[in-house]
Amino acid sequence: MRLIPTILIVFIFLSCNDDFLDLAPEDKLSDVTFWQTEKDAFDALTGVYARLGEKGSVWNMWTSYIWGTSCMTDDAKGPFGGFRNGSLNPTNGDVRELWKDFYTSIRTCNIFLDNIDKPVMDENLRVQYSSEARFLRAFFYSHLANHWGGVPILRNAPGLDELSVPRSSKDEVVNFILQELDLAAEGLPGSYSGDDLGRVTRGAAQTLKARVHLYNNQFADAADAASQVMNMGYALFQDDQGEGYYSIGQPGNEDNSEVIFAIRYQMPDHGYFFQTRIHPSEHVFEGWGGIQVFQSFIDDFECIDGRPIQESPLFDPENEFSNRDPRLAMAILRQGDTLSDAELTGPVVDDAASYTGYYPRKLYFNNYVGWDRYDTDLIMIRYAEALLIYAEAKIEMNQIDQTVLDALNSVRARAYDVDISDSDSYPAITIMDQDQLRTIVRRERHVELGLEYNDTRINDLRRWRIAEVVMNGKAMGAKDDNGEHRFVEDLSFDASRHYLWPIPQEEIDLIGSDVITQNPGY
Repeated sequence: MRLIPTILIVFIFLSCNDDFLDLAPEDKLSDVTFWQTEKDAFDALTGVYARLGEKGSVWNMWTSYIWGTSCMTDDAKGPFGGFRNGSLNPTNGDVRELWKDFYTSIRTCNIFLDNIDKPVMDENLRVQYSSEARFLRAFFYSHLANHWGGVPILRNAPGLDELSVPRSSKDEVVNFILQELDLAAEGLPGSYSGDDLGRVTRGAAQTLKARVHLYNNQFADAADAASQVMNMGYALFQDDQGEGYYSIGQPGNEDNSEVIFAIRYQMPDHGYFFQTRIHPSEHVFEGWGGIQVFQSFIDDFECIDGRPIQESPLFDPENEFSNRDPRLAMAILRQGDTLSDAELTGPVVDDAASYTGYYPRKLYFNNYVGWDRYDTDLIMIRYAEALLIYAEAKIEMNQIDQTVLDALNSVRARAYDVDISDSDSYPAITIMDQDQLRTIVRRERHVELGLEYNDTRINDLRRWRIAEVVMNGKAMGAKDDNGEHRFVEDLSFDASRHYLWPIPQEEIDLIGSDVITQNPGY
């Protein structure tokens, strides 16, 4: 089932004011006209899924967020500049719009869950549909908790007299998310087939649960949830060219063995334009250059001996891409590389080319034809993340055994296109020291998951408490004609306040500071 919203559902769920306070729909559907049949329930669930994508041809903040989160960090220049240059404040438009988008999506889930008991339908299907909506609600709440900490928990779609909801604590929000995911997992199938491919599965609920536990330093629970995912039949994807790390999200590879949760689209009516927004402007590309990768991301890829560039004798400063982890060439394009049979030769002078000299090959589709809409699935959760969650959680508990090394080495071996047992053909990890493995797994998360359609990097910087180290100073790009890495911009992170985002001032003004309190430092 391709979950594409009908005109009716778009009107019901998306036409109302997106303000957080306007949680009651402008047009309430009566029991007589809706929520009667199984098809009504299906159409309503379609509306819930619709919150994940662009609304028709309308650009929304969520779509910008999923491809632009790397630009909130030390990885790339692009949208969300205030998040990396220290100018974040309660009146920031990006903060306001993200808050509104998340709560509008939650409100859509709540309307569904408030009414799903009404239609005459198969009871098993009712449970499944409810579980899908619970997962999506937990998914949206997980983003709110990551960025703002404690937020209002809305379990129902309140009426106009029930809008002054205070913030719950971060722990309360996390517990609510985990409870929702447990309920969802109980009612979700392990897999789908045919037209139902792409719907939420038990594996998605378990992996998101593992992620939430990890992000909140609940390592035993994270390892347990991830281990359950590791027994569900997922596998790392590989293609015929040995570039599975790159091609996992390419057109034609949807629903492969590594995908756990992805956003689906379907042309001609439901696609997205952001391939044009992120492609360079040169030659056939006609793009906007929306993401430009910093040198710091390139520098985190090890050499083929498994050592960082600062330590490896194989690293050549004059040929920085030589003898490097194969994932570097799969993740990054630079001047002189070929994209869509055209060479990247344009000057590094503006944001439509690249201030940094690097482009995110990892995000570019190999069927790009210029300004057009695309409908290839966007992967939100994949199996490699489950393996890395398991490894990191076990390392943090100092419960290091062969299963930890196997999880890490599986991810590494795929990058080198060899079997995990062929340890002479890739830099297999054999050490058992906790401190050394902590460094390794953190670097592995960075290079494996970086630049993707999620907010992995920003949340890793937060929970490792290193944002003030890596996000203060000069962000650099590729070397200029003089052989020096060019300065791009200053990064700034204030540890006293930037670990949480500000609550939008607009919401505080509307609800009242006695109900919605501001985060420290704003």
